[in-house]
Amino acid sequence: MFWRRAFVLGRPSLPSLPQWGQLGRRGLNIDAKSSKSTKMAATEASYLIVGAGVFGAATALELKRANPLANVTLVDRTEFPNPSAASHDLNKIVRADYGDVMYMKLALEAQELWRNDPIYKPYYHQVGMLYAESKGMGKSFIANYKKLGIDYASEFMSTEEARTRFSGAFRAANWEGVTQTYFNPRSGWGDGAGALRSVIQAGVDIGVTYKAAPVSKLALDEADKCVGVTLEDGGELRADQVVLCVGAWTPFFLAESAPNSQQLQTGDRMVAAGAIQCCATFPEDQAYKFKDVPVVFNAMAHTEGESIPPTAENRLKFNYEASFTNKSYHESSRQTLSIPPRRTSRSTWSQDVPQGLKDEIKTVVKHTYGDWIEGLEIESYRMCWDAITPNQDFIISPHPHCQGLYVATGGSFHSWKFVPVLGRYVVQMLQGTLSDELAARWAWDRPADGGALPEFLPHRDLKDIPGYVG
Repeated sequence: MFWRRAFVLGRPSLPSLPQWGQLGRRGLNIDAKSSKSTKMAATEASYLIVGAGVFGAATALELKRANPLANVTLVDRTEFPNPSAASHDLNKIVRADYGDVMYMKLALEAQELWRNDPIYKPYYHQVGMLYAESKGMGKSFIANYKKLGIDYASEFMSTEEARTRFSGAFRAANWEGVTQTYFNPRSGWGDGAGALRSVIQAGVDIGVTYKAAPVSKLALDEADKCVGVTLEDGGELRADQVVLCVGAWTPFFLAESAPNSQQLQTGDRMVAAGAIQCCATFPEDQAYKFKDVPVVFNAMAHTEGESIPPTAENRLKFNYEASFTNKSYHESSRQTLSIPPRRTSRSTWSQDVPQGLKDEIKTVVKHTYGDWIEGLEIESYRMCWDAITPNQDFIISPHPHCQGLYVATGGSFHSWKFVPVLGRYVVQMLQGTLSDELAARWAWDRPADGGALPEFLPHRDLKDIPGYVG
């Protein structure tokens, strides 16, 4: 979605990464041939990918590219793209600024494809990204670019200079306490739903089977091997290997699948978390004020939110960083789980959110543009849900206690930008060729340390937010 979860992540070592090309002094050089796919032995193996968000969509495409003979099926509740998926959105931030060198490398690889690959290029808008902060994030980004030997075009500006740049869009912003601004012109945003649709369609075009069907649980044989999934209508889909990519629904899905198997459950490996965002519109006579506006992140405690520049339809999106859970007791598995609210319509943008969340996102809107944009009005609200891990590392791993089951999730609100490369690493995991460093960091069982600051994790529940109606 949008969060800066790995802004300040730091690791004592710099893990090597399987490269398509090499990181050079002049920038990232990705070999065109090797960026096509990770090759697999051509077999008629069958794969069932459950969930068509970025993890599932990218995996389906790369699996079929890697093994054209394979039977690859991608299943989700609705026709694609599923509007309830965290990956389906008005727009998403695409940036490589990370305090974690590993994710910076991956993001740089992904950005090259955002700029050049026909699957992604039409949906990418490189407008730059501005950080208003006092945490030293910009300095950590620059330090990591230097470690990688990357030429960077980023710059620091005083708050006064930043207010006058970008056609003066931020002249009325609340930047109280901001000590510096950092601007990266190589960042931008992507069309959320459009890009996701493009990835899935690219897979379908080369032979991926897409099936719109609500899935209820895993299908397990007598030895508890995963052999497919059971649908809500009682039918089954079977495959040699099942890749679970259901994001925030992962804990609930596994609890429903084997409530008496403690080993199958997610435990404290991830939690379903939500965050509030809104879409706002403005009159056409105000459009000129957004002529040069970048993505902007106000990292101060009084705001902790972002704004993504308007679409062609004059629609702006705002995000607020503080997440929340939605906990309830799961009777059959005898555990308390955070479970996203069930959708009642295909649209995920609605006004049906607590007033407390509306007030929080209104603060982000006010602190971003003040009264400079006349007639700026919030049009709709959305609670976006994702699976967040304790240190915001993804989980791309075989399930160690269920043969035939693989898990690709834990996006932690920062996975969307990686969609051009995510599938490649899931395929490597399925092959058993994922690098030791990545396999360790993305394992099902791994230490939870080395992660983001505690304030980036959910510390409240939806039921505790003013205006909540269950």
